[in-house]
Amino acid sequence: MGPSDRLLQVMEYLMAAGPEPVKQVDISRDLGISAATVNRIVRTLAKRGYLFHTSEKYCIPNFRLIRNVPMSESYLSVLSDLMNDITAEHSVSVEAVVVTGFDLLWHSRTQLPDASVAIRAARGFRRSLYELDAMSRLYLSRLGWDEVSYKYFTGGFFKTGLEMKGLAPSEARRIIEDVAEANFDMDFDGNHVGVRRFSTIIEDEEGKFLHLLSIAEAAVPVRDKQEHVAKARRVLSEARATLNAQIKAEAVGGDGISKHYANLKLVK
Repeated sequence: MGPSDRLLQVMEYLMAAGPEPVKQVDISRDLGISAATVNRIVRTLAKRGYLFHTSEKYCIPNFRLIRNVPMSESYLSVLSDLMNDITAEHSVSVEAVVVTGFDLLWHSRTQLPDASVAIRAARGFRRSLYELDAMSRLYLSRLGWDEVSYKYFTGGFFKTGLEMKGLAPSEARRIIEDVAEANFDMDFDGNHVGVRRFSTIIEDEEGKFLHLLSIAEAAVPVRDKQEHVAKARRVLSEARATLNAQIKAEAVGGDGISKHYANLKLVK
């Protein structure tokens, strides 16, 4: 384990401890890092203003450690290979979508050069969670209506599709809660630009949201709707199992700390 790993371990420990002051000796003992090393890290953080260090060797953090994109380098490699394999085998676009604030954020996407409809949602594209499409419904359903009603303007939700009709809070709640136990959802008729999506939700070992995974295609008529939906469900179910296996492997790897988080933002 290198110096950077030990620094992050200390910072993550301080975040997990909450607002209460933490003793250096406890950090050293719980993380298995020497007292001298912890002391150097603490002094550096204090010097830079990220930590208040009392004379009794208590540590009070003056920062927030925020994980914006919940995927590690090794996880991203597995995810990228998986998405490309699905595209090659089934001739569909595959999207990995995270959540930032009140928006969905397209982290990555495979592209079909001969697609019959243009998919505007490229890497970096953002779209409001207030549009209750399959991805938004799955994510919000995991929050629960109490948290949704606390964080969001419940009169602002609207349907996806051609009409994009506004929804009363009671109707929005019903739509969100209908998929509370589901791992798969879809908008078969497509959105207002003619894109159909089948979606699943990826969560960590503790059930915390990581990202959404979607199959996107043109919302054109199909010969057998039931068979088409079953195929999409199967593909996403197998993809979810593959990603869950990677998540489990990372969660128990190395020092036992969950590793499927990356791209840290430090806010002083």
